Amino acid sequence: MYPQLAIEAAALSDVGRRRSHNEDSFAALPCLGLFMVADGLGGNAAGEVASRMAIEFVKGCFEVDEDLEETWPYGTGSAHDRDEVRLVMSVRRANRAIYEAGHMHHQTRGMATTFAGVLLGPGMAYIAHVGDTRVYRMRAGKLERLTRDHTLLEELLSAGDAALAALEALNGRANAVTRALGCDKSVDIESRVEATAPGDIFLVCSDGLWGPVPEARIEGVLGRHRDLSLAATLLVDIANEAGGPDNVTCVLARLGGG
Repeated sequence: MYPQLAIEAAALSDVGRRRSHNEDSFAALPCLGLFMVADGLGGNAAGEVASRMAIEFVKGCFEVDEDLEETWPYGTGSAHDRDEVRLVMSVRRANRAIYEAGHMHHQTRGMATTFAGVLLGPGMAYIAHVGDTRVYRMRAGKLERLTRDHTLLEELLSAGDAALAALEALNGRANAVTRALGCDKSVDIESRVEATAPGDIFLVCSDGLWGPVPEARIEGVLGRHRDLSLAATLLVDIANEAGGPDNVTCVLARLGGG
């Protein structure tokens, strides 16, 4: 691993106003440069178990210095290539573990979870996600979404005008996720690499935040409040004031030097 970067971090999770228990899990690990949120799917059994497994398996892959056994075409590539591969492969391991556990025990059969994670290295951010948990970057006062939701709505919108009729026929199912960890033996993990700058703030959050809270409001909070713990508290409070329709989790990380 790289020498530890100067990273400030804060994280907060809340059950919300309409749920009886919290199925979100998260980790903010500046020592590893790793920041993650997983949202157990409410329509599946033991969502909280699946989300916790996702976080723990990915975390474990970075805490233990070992080569992942899976073959990958970039295995002998640059350190940057290997970091992206390590993140993606750790999420793939988590998917397999959740899928297998879900078939071993009746209580957890069918469990699944969304996932989004950011790995911060020197000059680079490595992002991997599955489902509708999001990653944003705040830079120079502007908030930018770095992930694409894996939902029926996003897929139909990307299909263009021909999909409008199908979109109207969804009857409230537009936000249903089209992929998640634990649903199948393998999963398509979307990843990207972004150059970083001093002062960048990365936000990883469940749909309990970005659903009820407009992005302009999130941008305003992050722009006005330098204290990340205060910003996280305010974002959760705003989500709950907007009805708190779901569990809400946000993880914030700011690169030093800005």
